[in-house]
Amino acid sequence: MKTLCVIPVFNEYNKLNKLIYQIKKNRFKVFNLQYIFVNNGSTDNSLILLKNSGIKYLNLKKNRGVGYALMMGFLYAKKYKFDLLIHLAGNGKMDPSQIDRFLNLIINKNYDFVSGSRFLEGSSKKNNPLIRLFLIKSFSFFLNLILKKKISDTTCGFRAFKVEIFKNFKKNFFKKELYTYGYEYFSYGKIIQSKKISFCEVAVSMDYPSKKDYTKIRPILDWYVILKFWIKGLIDKNEL
Repeated sequence: MKTLCVIPVFNEYNKLNKLIYQIKKNRFKVFNLQYIFVNNGSTDNSLILLKNSGIKYLNLKKNRGVGYALMMGFLYAKKYKFDLLIHLAGNGKMDPSQIDRFLNLIINKNYDFVSGSRFLEGSSKKNNPLIRLFLIKSFSFFLNLILKKKISDTTCGFRAFKVEIFKNFKKNFFKKELYTYGYEYFSYGKIIQSKKISFCEVAVSMDYPSKKDYTKIRPILDWYVILKFWIKGLIDKNEL
């Protein structure tokens, strides 16, 4: 299967060199895996690092949000007939060497969608602030009560899925309200409520480089967006 790993980047200059090194080290470990960065209007020197990396990249002149960057990655995968798509963060908190964990479950176990978890046995969550872990655990607990399903980490952005599961992508997702964090969680909600899509979690590392400047998620506003679009995805009745 032809696999594309999409990595959105916005002002990650201080963290990109390490990630690029990890990608190159892991590049040929997984057969038929390609990487593409999506520079999301960075105003630091991130673009210079991407140009010199030797790895494919898309350059968006304006930052419209991480969701928009991921959508561009999906459209690229669709255009060039990739079978599988992986989301990887641009700030170095996810380990590219763990991509094969996802692909094993999709290719060998035939799952449609695999989401990472920092809470399963064999996972890691170094430098994750306690308040963030508490919010994720609480959010996951309440969603599990509603869904009657067992999801240990409802906010992990490290994920992989079959491109074919999104049959009406532009109709469902190409909306301005989903350009930020909305896209990831709206799509997650729709996938979980679908009876046609097989889903599981896999243990991953979500190790933040430091306890400071570890995320671009704003404490109140963006958590509201995450909760709002998770729920909207769960109740949305349009076919994927």
